[in-house]
Amino acid sequence: MAWFRTDDTLHSHPKARRAGLEAMGLWCLCGSWSMQYKTDGFVPEWFAHDFPRGRKLAQSLIASGLWHNGTRDGEVGYQFHDWLDIQPSSDEIERDRERNRERQRAWRQRLREGKKDDPA
Repeated sequence: MAWFRTDDTLHSHPKARRAGLEAMGLWCLCGSWSMQYKTDGFVPEWFAHDFPRGRKLAQSLIASGLWHNGTRDGEVGYQFHDWLDIQPSSDEIERDRERNRERQRAWRQRLREGKKDDPA
């Protein structure tokens, strides 16, 4: 499972304070959505605007520097500022998931062969 990471100083960061509590709620939910769907910090307009006052809150996030206007595959939306400096990329997530699948396959194979202890 991939996690949307937030800094433990977010509560006092000037950008978050400027954006306001309600906009930061949208920021958090959109960050979780982006991580789940591995969009590397892109949030389509339709998703952000579907929340009450979503359009206005998105503008607050842009004005504070937490988001930028963006497009992905021709779809208009918003891009988290410096997403890849903080969050793992979709490629990294998939690479980690594949490593975990391989480790699980090897463990199950060892069990089938009667070798329960981990070689590592």
